[in-house]
Amino acid sequence: MISAHYARLVHREFSTRKLDEKKLFAGCSIDADALWQISKLDPEDFLQLLENARHMLGDVPLGTLISSRNRLATLGMMGAAMMSAPTLGDGVQAMSSYSTLEADYLHFQLSAGQYTTRITLETERDLGDFLLLHTETVFVLLQDYLLDLVGNAPGHINFKVALRAPTPSAFLATVLQGPLSFDSRFTGLEFPTEWLTIRSPYSNPEVWQLSRRHLGEQLQIASVPGDKPFTRHLRSVLQARRAPLPDIKDIAESLHLSPRTLSRRLMEEQTTFRELKLQAVHRYAKGMLLENASVEAVAAELGYENAANFRRSFRALNQCSPKEWVSLYHAGEVELSRVGL
Repeated sequence: MISAHYARLVHREFSTRKLDEKKLFAGCSIDADALWQISKLDPEDFLQLLENARHMLGDVPLGTLISSRNRLATLGMMGAAMMSAPTLGDGVQAMSSYSTLEADYLHFQLSAGQYTTRITLETERDLGDFLLLHTETVFVLLQDYLLDLVGNAPGHINFKVALRAPTPSAFLATVLQGPLSFDSRFTGLEFPTEWLTIRSPYSNPEVWQLSRRHLGEQLQIASVPGDKPFTRHLRSVLQARRAPLPDIKDIAESLHLSPRTLSRRLMEEQTTFRELKLQAVHRYAKGMLLENASVEAVAAELGYENAANFRRSFRALNQCSPKEWVSLYHAGEVELSRVGL
């Protein structure tokens, strides 16, 4: 399911332009009146509405049109958490943890490296050419958020799309304030890791606490068979931090759970906190290796007694040495997002 306010924003634009409402909802199981009465709608209805809207608007960039006029309000309670967070890092981590509450087929994977942090857009369904429209909206929203907190920083955000460049290639060219490249290994954006510690001028401790409490409660009740919301949440939290990583008590408190309850939820999802923490440590190690850090430097950064211990741990999890993994990555045979088996 997806939050209904995205479709409402599309409907509002059409109402403002006095376009045919019936054509906008053609093929959908709901009409305009029903849309404004529900909180979630089926992705099939949303994608059909987008198809109709795109056909009716022609060359008008629908994603940019919606996101550029609404900013973080588009992201509902998740947007409230992001804007009230103490730091930029806390805000993007909240986005990564709770993004599937806004659209259960989308997820933002956050990975903080030694120098560069990456946010990757991942999808649970084949969106076809609608992936570009979703990407367009996400890029504008995240750029606005980052620049709201950082200030003017032209060229410091890199945007990447794992698709061929569209024709015509006017996609986003006039709104993004950083390099845009297509045919990349992932769809997402990168920015300096040092930004994660920037304090937000919009920080509000009360709103931050209340919004996270609400989102944490929704996370506990919104899961569907086969979903692993707590595993996803912990991966997000752990991968958004640099060493030393938080312990299970700190993460459980943020979800208003006891460590024992969180451990039980993870066991139900067939994992443990120790396994997730080890995976996060090695993902960070891989990021450092790709930034040309030596094995000795990685081992020291992550708290290993010596480089030999790190090499043994790395091989046990990845079935290859750190040097071999870097070669495999550059050959396109492994991905940073895959840790372990």
